[in-house]
Amino acid sequence: MNRSTTSIGTIELVIAMILSGTIGYFVISSEQPLWNVVFFRCVIGAITLGGYAYFTGMIKSEFFARRVFVFIVIGGIALVANWILLFASFQYIPFSIATMAYHMQPLFLVLAGAVLTKDRLSGSLVFWLGMAFIGLFLIVELDVNEIASLFNDDQGDVTALIGLLLALGAAVLYTVATLVAKKVSRVPSQFVALVQVSIGIVMLLPFVDFTNLPTHTRQWIDILVLGAVLTGFMYIIMYDSFQRLPTSLIALLSFIYPVTALFVDFIAFSTQISVWQGLGVVMILLAVCAVKFAWTFSFSLFKNA
Repeated sequence: MNRSTTSIGTIELVIAMILSGTIGYFVISSEQPLWNVVFFRCVIGAITLGGYAYFTGMIKSEFFARRVFVFIVIGGIALVANWILLFASFQYIPFSIATMAYHMQPLFLVLAGAVLTKDRLSGSLVFWLGMAFIGLFLIVELDVNEIASLFNDDQGDVTALIGLLLALGAAVLYTVATLVAKKVSRVPSQFVALVQVSIGIVMLLPFVDFTNLPTHTRQWIDILVLGAVLTGFMYIIMYDSFQRLPTSLIALLSFIYPVTALFVDFIAFSTQISVWQGLGVVMILLAVCAVKFAWTFSFSLFKNA
């Protein structure tokens, strides 16, 4: 993998993660049920991607070869199911705890890469990944008492366990979707994203509340941005970056998402950024730079055979 390819992939994924960090704002601003938001996100995303793929001649018969197409479909199911499980986890545990559990996915991705793609899992990589996790912990400001309160009674035990399993399940499914995108590297990212959001339309249709559609132009604009920009455009560059980058760098760059979300909350909703959250941002960005520029130590946990 040459330096130019890696640099392009890094820029693409940084942009994609920054865009991902704004999704929450548009979801809240649309004032729509989550199922409606995700469904119309898929519909508008499919229209955007379909139009682009058609007019650029990217829909080709060889992309429908059984083995390749099956992988794309599996990735699509994993991607949409990941959204469903993550949103469902918010009903059982606080958003901050769900976010922390969901962002175990970089660890899952690094471990999967070490096993499946023979990526080198060095001690320095584990160190920087650990630093990023600590930074995430500081950003979401997990309250130890809040965590403990989830397990104060039997009902709490069940509720907390369900919520944590849903969030962790979403993280696993996101990892699957990422690895599938890397697996089908010969297929244009636009086509992969088109097939997957089309699958999302079918999966989400039964849950849509058509009696509660947007009534204001602003709401439709929010949904249009979610579909065209934060799905169509974002998944094109994100999947292309997956095909260009090693799993270790993908994992660390994914931490840019919560950093962006923190600043979006600050700008859009006037939430305050604490000193500890600021420290968390610095730790995450330091870890990302360390992996990008290959800052290493002299020991490793696993090496290629």
